[in-house]
Amino acid sequence: MKKQSRYAFFAIAGALAGYFVFHPYSMVAHIFADLGHNELHPKAFFEAFSRSLTVEMTFMAFIFAASGAVIGLLTGVLSERKRKLFEAEMENQKRKTAIETLQRLMITLSHHLLNANTVIGGSANRCRRHTADEGLIASLDLIREKAGRIDAIIRALKRITEIKTTDYSSAGKDLMIDISKEIEEDLAEKAAGRKEQ
Repeated sequence: MKKQSRYAFFAIAGALAGYFVFHPYSMVAHIFADLGHNELHPKAFFEAFSRSLTVEMTFMAFIFAASGAVIGLLTGVLSERKRKLFEAEMENQKRKTAIETLQRLMITLSHHLLNANTVIGGSANRCRRHTADEGLIASLDLIREKAGRIDAIIRALKRITEIKTTDYSSAGKDLMIDISKEIEEDLAEKAAGRKEQ
């Protein structure tokens, strides 16, 4: 149901309640207040109720209907606001759960990947020290560079606090978490640290 339809529904329901419930009830209460204790009987109730719906009472009934419509509209506005707040809270909860799940996944992956990456990088360093072959040294340097990039990717994923996505396919259907900026910053920090040493 659209927002305007909901507002209209609440306003109409309020107007009907004002006209058919609150106006007759107030008339019955007023008439009973004027009657003496001995004059109260079921027939008096129905007479008072039917008198509240006569043409002479149209203006008063209109006031009650208009008041009911305003109250109904305000109820609709408050209901809509409450619904939006609930939806926003649910969306925030989903994001929070997604980030927590991603962080747990990254802790698990980083443990296993960093251990493997340490072995790869260490083996590349050891091989580099024991060879003079320029082609092999270039390959080993590339292995070390890519191992450093894997470390930077894992560190970036572990620090995620907001999930941003980017498309990496030409079809526009495959989204991945966008951490390119964080990876480049991490690699720049590591390179600056190596230059200082």
